[in-house]
Amino acid sequence: MSTLKPVSRVTLGEQVAAQLSDQIAEGRWKPGEKLPSEAELCYAMNIGRSTLREALKSLAFVGMVQMRPGEGTYVIETSKLLIDRIMARGILKSDKELQDVGEARLLIESETAALAAERADTDDFEQLDRLMDDMEQSLHGVGRDFVDLDVEFHLAIASCAKNQMLYELLTPIRGVLKEWISKSQELPGIKENAHQQHGKILAAVRRREPEKARHAMRTHLQTCEKMFNLLGRLTSNKDRVEV
Repeated sequence: MSTLKPVSRVTLGEQVAAQLSDQIAEGRWKPGEKLPSEAELCYAMNIGRSTLREALKSLAFVGMVQMRPGEGTYVIETSKLLIDRIMARGILKSDKELQDVGEARLLIESETAALAAERADTDDFEQLDRLMDDMEQSLHGVGRDFVDLDVEFHLAIASCAKNQMLYELLTPIRGVLKEWISKSQELPGIKENAHQQHGKILAAVRRREPEKARHAMRTHLQTCEKMFNLLGRLTSNKDRVEV
């Protein structure tokens, strides 16, 4: 276990998943082999069980490991990699395209959130509240698709800014925006986390706090980018295992 590096208590689960995927790709654990127990991994990496389980669920989702209740976690011997379909199904094909979308969103949406905190009116808040309620229902399998509602939430925030030019910069790329959001939410628990972050954005807008609204939006978008980067890293490591 000496090859594993301790992870600080504030490190997010995706960083644990990335480290474990690196170890698997480098042959630390072979296909079909059982990973050390949760207690051993938690001790070696200086993390809690909830963080470890979040990481293992991510690895299981992309087809690197299988979690067997009562038995432990095993490196997958052969699998159809779900992440391949995730990455290939849309219109964003290159790393540069993905980076461009991420940068554009960060620049535009952080500022529209700040302006929304200054300019949103009663009708705007009613619409945002409805979207939040609909997203909550969607997380429980009721109503519309969460990704569609997520896109509408971001466009609604942009509309609250009362700046037609900024809004029109986002609207034409609605399809790309939906794909970016969809890709970033594929890992377990990410939709729930996104919903919580939407709540923080809305709270800052409602309190008329532009700087906090800007910060909440930036944090949310950076989280989306981190999730997508993790998907790419896990894909790369899975390919190395299969070669």
